[in-house]
This record gives sequence, C-alpha cells and structure tokens, in this order.
Amino acid sequence: MWVAAAAASLACAAAGLAFILVAPLSGESTDVIAQTQGRGIIDYRLEQSSVDLGAVPGIVAEMGPDKLRASWTRVLVHWNALQPAAPDPAAEGPYAVAYVTQLDAIVDALYRADVKTILTMVDVPEWASDRDVWQSPRPGFPKGAYQPFYAPDMESLEVRGAFKAVGTFLASRYEGKVSHFECWNEPNQGSYLYPQVPVSAENGGAATYLLMLKEWYAGVKSGNADAVVIAGATAPRGRGDVESTPPQAFARYLADHGVLDLMDAYSHHPYTPGGSTRIAPGELPNNPNRAVTLGNLDQITHLFPSSTPFYLTEFGYNTQYSVWFGVTVSKDDQARYLREGYAFTRANYPQVMALLWFLVDDWNPSGKPADDQGVYMGVRTADGKRKPSWYAFAGGNTLTLSAPETAGAGKPFSVSGVLEVDRDPSVAGGQTLTMLWRKSSGGSWNKVASVTTQSDGSYEYTLDQQSARVYRVVWGGVCESVSRTVHSP
Repeated sequence: MWVAAAAASLACAAAGLAFILVAPLSGESTDVIAQTQGRGIIDYRLEQSSVDLGAVPGIVAEMGPDKLRASWTRVLVHWNALQPAAPDPAAEGPYAVAYVTQLDAIVDALYRADVKTILTMVDVPEWASDRDVWQSPRPGFPKGAYQPFYAPDMESLEVRGAFKAVGTFLASRYEGKVSHFECWNEPNQGSYLYPQVPVSAENGGAATYLLMLKEWYAGVKSGNADAVVIAGATAPRGRGDVESTPPQAFARYLADHGVLDLMDAYSHHPYTPGGSTRIAPGELPNNPNRAVTLGNLDQITHLFPSSTPFYLTEFGYNTQYSVWFGVTVSKDDQARYLREGYAFTRANYPQVMALLWFLVDDWNPSGKPADDQGVYMGVRTADGKRKPSWYAFAGGNTLTLSAPETAGAGKPFSVSGVLEVDRDPSVAGGQTLTMLWRKSSGGSWNKVASVTTQSDGSYEYTLDQQSARVYRVVWGGVCESVSRTVHSP
C-alpha cells in the first residue's frame, strides 16, 4: 500500500469532456460493474497500526451490501505491531494483545458484512531486521538506524521460525473468516523490502522474498490447510536497482526458482504510473519492460500456468495530484476508468479472481486542499463526499434515451429519458448530463448540449438536424444510455 510508504516518509470537468467526445464507453443503458464478481475496495483506515475501533462499523458499512457492495477487501497486518519483541518462551504470549484485539474487531466486522478479506503482511520488527543492511542504508536514511522496510534476517532460525509462526497464528485464528493470506506488500520496492538489487544477484530482493515466502506458505498451511497463499503483491514498476525491481523481472525470478510449490495464487498492483502518456485501462505503459499495468499484465500471467489464480490487490486513479504515484485524471474520468478497468480485466484475464480499488476515502494528511502529499484515488473525498466513481463502483445506475425514428430536416424534435440511481434515488435530480451525436456512418462523438435532470431524474431536450444522426446521453463517467439513430428522409 503506497499510503503506508508515504506516511513513513512523512514520519475536473474539462479533461472528462475531452475524453467523452473522443471515446465514450459502449452503449449500455445500465452499468456492468454491479454484475461483476470479485469487486473489492480498500479503506486505509482499517490498515493502520492503530485503528479507531469505534469507527470500524461505519467504515465497514460503507463497503458493505447497503452501500458500495464490495465483495473483497485487503487489510495490512503490521508484523512490527503484532510482534514488537522477539519470541520469549517465558512470556505469556508472543503477540501484542491490543493489536490482536484490533485485528479481531476488523476481521469480525468484515466477515459479518460478507466482505472477503485478504490479510497482507508488512513491516519488519526491529528485532527481526537484518542489521547488516542498516550499515548500507537506503538513500536518504541514517546509517545504523532501524527502518521497518529493511529486510528480515532470513539466515536467522529465530526470525524464520517467527515468520512461519505468524502465518500459522493468523490462518488458524481466523479460519472460517479469512481464507486468503498475502505474503508481504510490494516486495519489489525498497520502501517495503530493502535492498532491491538486480534480481540475478545472490541476495536480491526477490531472493530474500523467496525465503520469506517459503516460511509463510508452510506457516499458513499449518494453521489452515485450505487457506490460499498469495505471492507477489508487486508494485507496477521498478528500475532494477537498489530501490526497485521491475515486477515482471521479480515474478520471473520467482517462477524460475520453484515458486509454484510455495503459493496458491499470485497478485499485482497494475496502477498506471505517474507521467504516463497512455493512461486508460488496457493501454501499454510508457516503459513496458519495466512496468506492468492492465495493458501488459500478460507479461506476468504468462509466467505461470493458465490455471493460476490472480488477484489485483490495488488499482486506482488519482483525482488530485500526488507526489507518491499514479496519474491524475478528472473525477468523471476516474469513474470511467474504474468501469473500463473492471470490464477490461473481465474480458482479457479470466484468471483474475478479484480486482481491488484503492481507496474508499482519499488520504489527505494535512487537510489542506492542495496537499500533494496525499493519495486521491478514493471514491469519496477525504471528508466523505461521494465522487462519480462511488456510483460507478456501487452500480445499479440506469440512463434511458427516447428519440423518434425519423425527423424532418431542420424540423425540431425532442429526446428524453430518465436517470435512475439505485444506491440513492435522490441523487438523480439536478445531475448534469452530456448529450452527444455522431454521423450514422460512424466517426467521433460530438457534444450537443449539457442537460440538467429534473428532481425525478427525468430530462428532455429539443434539437434539429439536416441528416441522419446517432445520439446518446452520458452521466459523467458513471453510465450512459444506449445509442439512438434519428433518420431524416
């Protein structure tokens, strides 16, 4: 999760219209997202080392069947918070009681809401950290000082045994409530597993990760033989240096070193990186040899048997500039790309079991409107105001268009319809719709006008034409009507 890295380092309409005029989605009167299986969403507030338990019911309710209708989520498990001290046979228990209580409350709430949970490990405890790494610190960090992203000492039997035991503990404690356990978050990034040296090197990031995965797999299976162990969780890009490894190189190293015996599934975070010139889901990244988005996800999937399940455990688009990652798009385009991302994945990658959107709410650490240190991929703003993408994710939206089959050249005629918003019918009134036209022979779409819906979601507009045209109406990036052709004999 990129938000965690940011926190550690810290201690709309014009763009949307431009896209609408060029390439609206295929004509469907109802959005398809509501019918898609494996729709997940992440709320960073459930992923912190310390969570306000009083807020958990409301956070989970937002994800659940009465609102966003998410079927999956991901929750980080901070190893350094769960086990801040080395195992002590004389101690009452190896794990922090308060942190376990917190995990219990989150897992229980999600389970009751019928949201499947993926638990993902992150953050090496100081006692388990490889102290040799401290002497050659990550650039910008002091020499000889612990950081939670420094690799664990996998040569230590104590560390290896403890990591295995954590897997056993989580899998057994949450059996029946959690069945998916992801081994580390973005292990191809130095911000989560440092150092990252070329993967061909003996002690590269992928080599360290493989040792971790071996213990994790054995531990989880010991706790629950039916649990699903997920490997990977790779970030979308890497340089192949001490800071980062390209995700396809990372996956290739694992595949070449027997990872199929240590996992049940693989995962990736197919964000479109910041600075990209091709940003829509399905387009190739600027550097397809060092980045993996939805457009070239096959560079990873092809490394494994076609029967290997995949989970895309983070995906999203910022609606405000963030220095941390991801391109910035308008709110309408965010909703559109959300829908396109799910549709593209469903059509092209049948092995993907779930795609998790990141986030529910924007993360704005300062609360200032122009704070570029946050992450703005939420379907709601930081203060809980819904963006168009909220409705796109929740689904159940319908936009109709009625028009005559024929109209005399230059003669006025009316088109009309109704916008229905299943999640909140009151929202249908006062919405701005964009009416579009193109030639009956094809070509690009052009704007006719902006139309505002009445309180009941209905709209009507009068226009005229000299020759046959095709019309459609769009509600931002959320949904659009079917196309209607009006002939002029």
